[in-house]
Amino acid sequence: MASFCIIYIATGKKYINEAITSATRSRSYISNTPIYCFTDELDIAASSGVFDHVILHPNATYSYRDKILPLLHLPCRYCLFLDSDAVLLTDPSAFLSILSHYHCAGVFAPVRIPSGWIDSSIPALFPEINTGVLFLKRSVRQYLLVRHWLYMYDYLLRTHNQSWDQASFRSSLWRLMTYLGLNFLSLPSESNLRLTKPWVVGKGSPVFIVHGRVPQDEWDNLVDYLNNDTTIFRTWNEWLRRYPSSALILKIPPQPLG
Repeated sequence: MASFCIIYIATGKKYINEAITSATRSRSYISNTPIYCFTDELDIAASSGVFDHVILHPNATYSYRDKILPLLHLPCRYCLFLDSDAVLLTDPSAFLSILSHYHCAGVFAPVRIPSGWIDSSIPALFPEINTGVLFLKRSVRQYLLVRHWLYMYDYLLRTHNQSWDQASFRSSLWRLMTYLGLNFLSLPSESNLRLTKPWVVGKGSPVFIVHGRVPQDEWDNLVDYLNNDTTIFRTWNEWLRRYPSSALILKIPPQPLG
């Protein structure tokens, strides 16, 4: 069994087809790293030929909960979980040096603390993590983290009708770090570049993972813009200047270009 793998979790036809597209794009940068897919659409996933292992999702609810449950039992010692719209732009082995020293790694969400329930016991300087890209090392602490996350998700859904999963993850992560010694590493945004928020790519760094829905006819141009010249800052505004008819859409109004 491989020591490092990539995991996609996709339930329903819309998301398994999206995961197939993302995994196909990621394949360009993967050598021997296996890709696992947890899904309720076994036939579609298997017939795509892009996944090395297709596993039946244990309890599909067609909600954010679906991505939590399979992470209780990781198939490899080191795992990179990707949302169905997240794509690797580098050899994933680059992350192994990080995962060997930490139980979990992720990127702070661009919307630091959104509306809804928040854990007021956590300092504001520790905002939400975007859970669409997570690096996990299989261990007792990782298992307890995911188990507590699942418990908190179900609790908040039941008591606050909150189906979003990042507030529950933030609360669980802080608890495991504080009381059980879980080691968490905050990674730069280039490890999870959220295309639906105004973005900036730091000078001197490539983008390792892009996270957002990109039309096929814009894919090559976007990758070229992000990683062809890393000696400059790359920004949403500059992308729009170059490609004013781009279909990439922000979930909040963009800032003026002038």
